[in-house]
Amino acid sequence: MNATISPMRSRKLQFFMNPPFKFITLTLAFGLTLVANAQILKSVDYFSSIKSYDLSKLWRADSIRTEGDGDKILFPEPLGYIGDSFHRFYIHYISVTKGKDNPYQYDVYGKTRVKENICTFKGTITVKEAILYKESDDPRYKQGLVTCDISFCENKAQAASGIIKGTLTSGFYIDNNGRLHYDALMLIADGYYNNQCRATWTSYKNGKSKKCNWGDFRIPDSKELDQGVGDVSINEKYIKYGWETFVKAYIGN
Repeated sequence: MNATISPMRSRKLQFFMNPPFKFITLTLAFGLTLVANAQILKSVDYFSSIKSYDLSKLWRADSIRTEGDGDKILFPEPLGYIGDSFHRFYIHYISVTKGKDNPYQYDVYGKTRVKENICTFKGTITVKEAILYKESDDPRYKQGLVTCDISFCENKAQAASGIIKGTLTSGFYIDNNGRLHYDALMLIADGYYNNQCRATWTSYKNGKSKKCNWGDFRIPDSKELDQGVGDVSINEKYIKYGWETFVKAYIGN
């Protein structure tokens, strides 16, 4: 039996148009990492300016544009994992609103799920850094990145609840009318991702912590979980930890 299970390549375009998740090649991912690092080196500080925008649409919206003025798709649900077994972790933002007193802070309400255990949470996303790249993937727009601290407190009255703290990076672009958008300019390219969160979940009950990461179309620090070369491919040893529906959706069973 193969070590990984790969989705049918013939189904790729269908999922691009209405994708629950995104595909990536490891080779191109490495290349895009180098490009991203080069972009950061060629950037200007944008922290003082970013406070004038409402960034809530980067994390909660009905839809996003795939290529600036192109087609719209449903806003993606994050793909995540928790713990050393890479158990599937779901997080859904019900509402994200800009704070009235602090223009860099956003109030968040949502739900998490692991197995059949669902918890509601309240917390904040706080912008700590913002940059604007000197060069863009599309010369019609200005692209940038915000780095944020997240602190989400699950309801203590609910089972297996805790607090999640970490760092979230989110890409955006600004159009010619000065409007800010979720950066999906390169959505159809292999290796695309956004809203990468590296966090730790800590139990209220026993104080034990677990790695808890998530992201749009791609999860940060997930090489052992995703062993795909051409497409996302879940390592067979972790499928039983909540990834069965993901695998079935992609292989068409």
